[in-house]
Amino acid sequence: MESLDTLPEPACRRFVLEYGPKRPGIRRALVLSLLFALLFGTGLHLEFLAARNWNAGEVVLLGHLAAGLVFVALFVSWIGGHVARGLPRSQRPAFTGLSWLLLVKFVLVLVTGLMMALPTALYLAGRLWFWSFEATHVLTFLHLWGSFVAAIGFLAHLAMRHWALPAGGQGRRLP
Repeated sequence: MESLDTLPEPACRRFVLEYGPKRPGIRRALVLSLLFALLFGTGLHLEFLAARNWNAGEVVLLGHLAAGLVFVALFVSWIGGHVARGLPRSQRPAFTGLSWLLLVKFVLVLVTGLMMALPTALYLAGRLWFWSFEATHVLTFLHLWGSFVAAIGFLAHLAMRHWALPAGGQGRRLP
């Protein structure tokens, strides 16, 4: 029987020890990923289900707005460092191009979301103003379908990762 001290360390524990506590960006990326999933789900609810029960829709809308503002703050404070660290490590042109397109889609979704939240902020500040119906439809269209494209691009981004396969083709080389 082997001693417990001689058994190899599990890969998941080694990963947590190497990347968890030392790299707060990993935790922020996890929070951003979870917030994006929450925002995507609540946005789909607002677009397709809220009209059936608007009382519940109002609560979902307030949660969507609050989570969206938190997401914007976290994303803006995180993305610069992520690009600065990831760009030099990116070894595949397709991955780099996809990442820049993903960033453009995220910016589109964030900007259209903030633009749609503007009338609410103005109302809370004491001024009544709304976008025209046409502008509201365009903003909603860009925000909704941009989020679909961003979700697909985000999944592809996570699947491709920043790391290239080593020459032997065995496993991944971590940064």
